Amino acid sequence: MYTPTFADLVGDESTFFRHHFNKAPLLRRGALPVDPREVLDVSDLDELLSHDAIRLPYLRIAKGGASVREVTYSRTHLVQNETVTDAVDPDKVHELFRSGATITWNSINHVRPNLRELTEMLNEKFSTRSDAIAFLTPAGKQGYAPHHDPVDVFVVQLAGTKEWGLWPTPPDRRDDTGHYKLEELGEPEQRIVLHPGDVLYLPYSTPHVAVALTEMSLHLSVVVQPRLMRDLVTSTVADLLDNDPAFADFPHFDDETAPRLAEALARLAKALGNVDTAAEVRRLRRVGRDEGTDNQRTTTFADLARIDSVDENARLKRGSAQELTFGGSRDGRTTLVLGPRATRVRTAHTSATAAKVDVPDAIAQRLRDLAPDEVVLAGELYPGVTPERSVSAAKGLARLGVLAVVS
Repeated sequence: MYTPTFADLVGDESTFFRHHFNKAPLLRRGALPVDPREVLDVSDLDELLSHDAIRLPYLRIAKGGASVREVTYSRTHLVQNETVTDAVDPDKVHELFRSGATITWNSINHVRPNLRELTEMLNEKFSTRSDAIAFLTPAGKQGYAPHHDPVDVFVVQLAGTKEWGLWPTPPDRRDDTGHYKLEELGEPEQRIVLHPGDVLYLPYSTPHVAVALTEMSLHLSVVVQPRLMRDLVTSTVADLLDNDPAFADFPHFDDETAPRLAEALARLAKALGNVDTAAEVRRLRRVGRDEGTDNQRTTTFADLARIDSVDENARLKRGSAQELTFGGSRDGRTTLVLGPRATRVRTAHTSATAAKVDVPDAIAQRLRDLAPDEVVLAGELYPGVTPERSVSAAKGLARLGVLAVVS
């Protein structure tokens, strides 16, 4: 498997952001340095379709420019005596494809490791959500009617050829998916035929249509949704309001409401004037990255298996899974306050409650003295006791994320 780089997608980064991002399409011929099938092959889609676990809405089908009703290619089956009602039926999908339909694999990055890495890279680059969508279109067919998308799109052609008609990018970014008739758009401003290995960047809201030529076409649309300046400002204001209790009262509407609102607005204006914009940009980047990632990769099971096999010679370092602070000491034991486990995505159901654990003062001091990249042997973490007892304490702290096993 090959994971395209940002340079594969855009070439020179400074030129891309200066002349194309949010402005105009960019075509890169032969952008991929490898056989495009190493990114995703038609045979990979056969393999995915054969998995009974593939469910809607991961797969969508369109024909003649319109969506096909899901009931025509879904089925019900049993999983451990539980009924699954939205499983994809491979035979019906194949039948529709043979009749000229386009098969769309939504968020294929959720099931392909290299495409997950690709979307994670774009998530870091743009500090916003990214997804990869695969389109398989029969020869000579058009999957979707002319339209524009509320996202920026990097089209990566992987198999066959596809002709794209492009109309001018509008000056304003629209927040919807717009559909058109060819007669209202007129002739395309550009007609571009993509071959395997080519990459085409389409700015947000660019009207387009695509038709497979003489062969079956497979392409990826890797999408990002950059935040507008108003989105950033809204986030800044919301953060200020959330963190100032003065905005948390419940006024009722009377003669005092207008002056109280004026007072609140003046307070907000003052707070905005005091914002450390450099720090706020760092927060906004972090928020965008966190909100844009919903398929976080973890090694939790493997990490826990390594902890189970820790012996006195195992090498440990400070873990990154917890925010750790030291409380007071009483009767020879110090309270460790463990912040919520680090997650890329916060939801309403994510626990943000700090945990507390008491450890011997000697272990607490050892943790205080441990530099971020310093290594300690498990048998030496707890001075003055047997190696076995020290190892037991080390395992407990590693399971909490305070310590991590060094490979």
